[in-house]
Amino acid sequence: MTVKSLGARDHRIDFIRGLALLTIFINHVPGNVLEPFTHKNFGLTDSAELFVVLAGIAAAFAYFPRFSEGHRLLASLKAVKRAGTLYVAHVASIVAGIAVFAWAAVHFGRTDLLDTLNIAPVMADPVRGLVGLAAMTHQIGYHNILPMYVLLLLALPLMMLLASRGLAPLLGVSAIVYALTQIYGWSPPAYPAAGHWFFNPFAWQLLFVTGFFVGVRLMQKRPPVPYVRPLWWLALAYLVAGCVFHRWNLYGSMPDLPLPDRFYANEKPFVAIGRLLHILSLLYVVGHSGLMDLVRRLPASNPLTVAGRHALPVFWTGTLLCMVGQTVMAVYAPTAGVQLPLLALAIAIQAGLAYGLDWMASAEKAARAGKAAGRAEPGLAAGVPAAA
Repeated sequence: MTVKSLGARDHRIDFIRGLALLTIFINHVPGNVLEPFTHKNFGLTDSAELFVVLAGIAAAFAYFPRFSEGHRLLASLKAVKRAGTLYVAHVASIVAGIAVFAWAAVHFGRTDLLDTLNIAPVMADPVRGLVGLAAMTHQIGYHNILPMYVLLLLALPLMMLLASRGLAPLLGVSAIVYALTQIYGWSPPAYPAAGHWFFNPFAWQLLFVTGFFVGVRLMQKRPPVPYVRPLWWLALAYLVAGCVFHRWNLYGSMPDLPLPDRFYANEKPFVAIGRLLHILSLLYVVGHSGLMDLVRRLPASNPLTVAGRHALPVFWTGTLLCMVGQTVMAVYAPTAGVQLPLLALAIAIQAGLAYGLDWMASAEKAARAGKAAGRAEPGLAAGVPAAA
């Protein structure tokens, strides 16, 4: 299979990714006044599932065209290089996050903060804790999605090899790995504390592969899944049922099934079937609802799209700010009237960073264009004889 790059950037993907980044930040400051209004409160999934699907789409756009054209080693090495970038970002993020809580413990005497978010094992045994942080086997709360993404990018060359033989083999292998993970409980172990990764890559890879499938189909100028009216209404009905199920907290009402409970319990680490169907239904309904056409008409300079274009630095900054926000919530317990301007300030910082990076990219592009033009002979460039 050979695919061609879309050429122009699909700003719809950036917009949705920017929206996911915004809601992830809000959700990562628990108890704030905006948290009850994010979409995690109205269904079985949250922005993490959407973010991983979008990561799969972006990976398809970025690496598969070159891989499919025969530049397999180059595309694979670029994916590995990106995994290295994410690893460095993760280690820096987790150290900065712990530092925020450590500063609050010293400055405000709130040593209890060091007992939260799985920080305690690092404080109790720094030697083993540092090994765990470096190996990504010890992950503190709200800093645990990038390790999973690192492993998925390292596995991307194998995914692309399967996809080069057709999308069906890729989806088939991914589904088999997902099913075996549910049956046997495969998951990378944690260290030094007991347990396993919160974002289990053996389960979450199915969402990443789903996004990769969508990205390839878009590059083929084909709908990922054709519109079928009964299927669309069935997906919408499932979203409504999921909202009712979640809002009325009916999780304990599920009957026992002759399957490992990881299949049907609403477990985020293993992406239980209910969560998987929910994100797939959401993608199908939104994708065929006309909303994407509305997003297409938005200017590429809108804040969410700009944030989505610079997802990693915005995510990194948002993660650090959420630790600051959690500290403020714990120490001062601000009222809603105080929370709103603080949240607005944090969001403005992330938007300002995105616009600044956008400006830098444009300025660098203009500088390169000017440098290239300066190397050309002015007369020849203009199509007239050069001056003597």
